[in-house]
Amino acid sequence: MEKRDDKNLSNVVIRKVQEMILSGELQEGDKLPPEREMTQRLGIGRPALREGLKSLEMLGLVERRHGLGNFIINKVQASYFEPLSLSFMLNHGTESEIFEMRSCLETYTAAKAAEIATPSDIRSLRAIAQQMVSARTPSEKASFDRNLHFEIVRITGNMLMYNIMENVSYLIDRFFEKSVQLSYFKGDSIENIYKEHEEIISALERHDSKAAAAAMEKHLGNIKIAYL
Repeated sequence: MEKRDDKNLSNVVIRKVQEMILSGELQEGDKLPPEREMTQRLGIGRPALREGLKSLEMLGLVERRHGLGNFIINKVQASYFEPLSLSFMLNHGTESEIFEMRSCLETYTAAKAAEIATPSDIRSLRAIAQQMVSARTPSEKASFDRNLHFEIVRITGNMLMYNIMENVSYLIDRFFEKSVQLSYFKGDSIENIYKEHEEIISALERHDSKAAAAAMEKHLGNIKIAYL
């Protein structure tokens, strides 16, 4: 019970620091008040405070510098304040929920893109897919894979969905070890990725929305298995 209380109280820290940043009380690079001052100010104990600060580090808002204290990071991106990312942290979301959200978003956008994809769009997708094949390292392949998925969302012309996709991508980067992500782009699995990408692109080229959604769902299902 005590651990759950600390988790709930840590949300107070997250909300308060966000409020201080948005109000201008804290700027990029500023040092947070000392722990004693923050516990008194928020009316919480040190375990809850430290849990909250740890969550803020995961969100990319706070950086802990050994022997110096906690600082608001430089170049805070606007996406860090998007409701999706913050809500996920505050409500203790799970990795499976990230993939459910991604599946809902990308199967729909694949179907939508299939309705309106132009020959130029298809050429762009195939160029990205070829760049991925030609890339030498798992990191480079992962980067082109990301570009391909974002390009499909871009084709829909729905910038709100593109914004949500950025948040989902951000959550994946934050909550999955980089080694886990890159392991998917090694060995036998990489050939399957190439084939699955071609299935998606071919469905878009045929303007077959149903096939595009099915191909994307299959692809994301395999990614989920590899990650989880």
